[in-house]
Amino acid sequence: MVERTPLLVMKGVTKRFPGVLALNSVDFDVRPGEIHALVGGNGAGKSTLMSVASGALVPDSGSIQIDGQKITEVSPVAARELGLSIAFQHPALLPDLTVTENLMLSVPTRKRPPFSKATEWARKRLEPMGMPIRPEARVETLTLAEKQAVEICGALACDPQVVIFDEPTEPFMAAETEQLFTQIRRLAATGVGIVYISHRLPDVLALADRITVLRDGQIRGTYNAAEVTEQEIITRVAGREVDAMFPDRAQALGEPVLHVRGLRAPGLKGVDVDVRRNEILGLAGVEGNGQREFIRALGGAIAGSGHVQVDGKPADLRTPRAARASGIVLMPQERHVEGLAPIHSVGENLSIAATAQSANKGVIRLSQEHELVRRTIAEMGIKTPSADTAVKTLSGGNQQKVVLGRALLSEPTVLLCDEPTQGIDVGVRSDIYHRLRGHANAGVPVVVLSSDNVELAGLCDRVLVFSRGTVVAELVGDEVTDHAITAASLTEAGSNRDASAPRSDKRRVGRLTRLLTSEQGPSAFLLLAIAALTLVGIGQSDRFLSSFNISSMLGLIAPLIFLAAGQLFVMLTGGIDLSVGPLCGALVVVASFYLRDGVGLTWWLIGIALMVALALAVGLLNGALVRFAAVTPVVATLVTYTGLQGLSLLMRDTPGGTIAAPIMSFLTAKIGPVPWVILAGVAMLLLLERASRRTLAGLRLRGTGSDHEAAHRRGVPVGAVYLSAYIASALCTLLGAFLLMAQIGVGDPTAGTSYTLASITAIVLGGASVFGGRGSFFGALLGVVLLQVTQTTAVFAELSQAWQYWLPGLMALAATGVFAQAQRRAASKAVVSNPE
Repeated sequence: MVERTPLLVMKGVTKRFPGVLALNSVDFDVRPGEIHALVGGNGAGKSTLMSVASGALVPDSGSIQIDGQKITEVSPVAARELGLSIAFQHPALLPDLTVTENLMLSVPTRKRPPFSKATEWARKRLEPMGMPIRPEARVETLTLAEKQAVEICGALACDPQVVIFDEPTEPFMAAETEQLFTQIRRLAATGVGIVYISHRLPDVLALADRITVLRDGQIRGTYNAAEVTEQEIITRVAGREVDAMFPDRAQALGEPVLHVRGLRAPGLKGVDVDVRRNEILGLAGVEGNGQREFIRALGGAIAGSGHVQVDGKPADLRTPRAARASGIVLMPQERHVEGLAPIHSVGENLSIAATAQSANKGVIRLSQEHELVRRTIAEMGIKTPSADTAVKTLSGGNQQKVVLGRALLSEPTVLLCDEPTQGIDVGVRSDIYHRLRGHANAGVPVVVLSSDNVELAGLCDRVLVFSRGTVVAELVGDEVTDHAITAASLTEAGSNRDASAPRSDKRRVGRLTRLLTSEQGPSAFLLLAIAALTLVGIGQSDRFLSSFNISSMLGLIAPLIFLAAGQLFVMLTGGIDLSVGPLCGALVVVASFYLRDGVGLTWWLIGIALMVALALAVGLLNGALVRFAAVTPVVATLVTYTGLQGLSLLMRDTPGGTIAAPIMSFLTAKIGPVPWVILAGVAMLLLLERASRRTLAGLRLRGTGSDHEAAHRRGVPVGAVYLSAYIASALCTLLGAFLLMAQIGVGDPTAGTSYTLASITAIVLGGASVFGGRGSFFGALLGVVLLQVTQTTAVFAELSQAWQYWLPGLMALAATGVFAQAQRRAASKAVVSNPE
């Protein structure tokens, strides 16, 4: 057999993290047309090694070659350009961007389609996955399986020479997994090199040509898949003999503990079931057939109705907290979203569930809390340097043990486990199985939802198979086998077609939810509010729509249009710029010394140059403090806020310095009743709105604010984006300062301070998220207009000045409530069902 030159070669790769040697001089290669599996326990270094290969992590030492070319600058962009792409275990997607936008950011520039053809291009890229994913859907509305499918499609859209699949099938059901395997085999047949990482060893043995075992950051052997058994791989992965993967089933079941009758939820049509003491009940079925709705409704995570009793007492399922109080505790599927607070410590994540045990009259007894945490860490076998270690630094298996420990500290009467071993290695997986059986034997019945039928067959005493929102098969005792579960899931999924009748109502609800949660949803709300207030104003006086009043209102909003645009640049990155108001005022004060009557053009140009220099300096300072000094945006811009206000008062302690009449005349000139600067401002915001949706720079700006770590993995230059956003904010403020200068005519050191709050209010009214990633320049424009119309209407209605503040506040509160509710509904549907 002719030895093929490897497409990916990694030599002597070493990577250290604080206190951890993650990779120790690792050699790894992938040949053309080969499926090379990389297996190992959680924390073995698999994902770290592949993150190094893909450019997401820089190694401490070692070399990487892709298709014969050595990587000199380690970055995701460099790896992608050389032909390597990766589908991460935890999808590196930007939740506030659409599926199409995420796919666009996934591919190199030369392979990126024009924006006008992007949607159709994305649709074709999604088709092979066989899921009804809309290219226009925002990623945050997708199910976990759909997010994984988009992640995979993004990797394949690069037309790579080497593809890395990191735990790609964890959220997939059997049919989806087989469809992916077909794609992988087809890719390998064309000469593409495949790296496949998985804890599902039957899949690895069925798919791979070679298998490499990684343990504790070192290679423990590479084997031909045809020459090694599953048990041999398990032993090498665990570093020890794993005698029995699954514990014995219950010898005898006790009395019913959980009594469910007619449980309904969106996608669930009424389920009756009893769960007995000592029992582990499994839930199976093709994804989207009601099993996830059942377990989440039972745990209070989604709205449901029906009659549920725990130990003979009615259960309250309105919220997860209420369900816990009733004795039902849910371990959620997405541990990073719902199960853990990743930035907090292991101890904090565990102790939050044990307040009932550690508190006395509302006061937590620290000694008892520490003992509960210490005991849980020991009992669960959580490998952590200390209880104070941030949980995000633990391996996936240890994070899952924290989730399970947290659930058990709630002292459940019934334990619900949604995918309890997703992404977990075989050693930890076996440990969790035995722990679940131990708690069931101790009298706490366990309900397990899993996409792995082998897991259900080995662990459960009974399995319910769901289809079309109802239970269509029940397997008990010796009937519970992998083959029987798979057969029941697939054969029954095609029956009960009448159960799909209400889907048209769901589509209507889905369209309404999509409208309210879209980027332009707030703009529609603002247009209605502006129209309503205008009608009120007209009702108060026919002078409301006079040329003079319209011209006055437009003149007043001119500076704010530009300041709001600048504020939005920063807020899209997840930051905030408190300095825009004082900067605007300081720039006007500078202008008052140079842009005066009686001096030559040279002095005017010097003044403008000084204004530009000050704006650029402030933008650079804010950006550098936030990005490179890691100062929070509020603190960083509060510092410049104070400094600029002090500078303004130092230059002029009282208003003075009249602006030159020709400059005033130029800036206040009108086209009809409309100042020309307003037309320029509107045009600028509309162009920025289009650019934010239809240019690569716009996607990078919104993507950075949506999730800066995922954006980095997508190849976005995050540091440059942050810096550019603060510079853009300062330059927009500069434009606003010219208009404020024309409005007040003198250098007033306090004139700009009120614009900070006004700019933030305007863009929040326009739908911007203070957490970043979402916002509309068109919405910001409408927010500015609404603020001015509100103030003018209050004047014509002879309301007190207080109402000029209360009205925008009340409208912002109402809008926030409407959109927050719509987003919660969309998020709830995303967890439990596929989109229409």
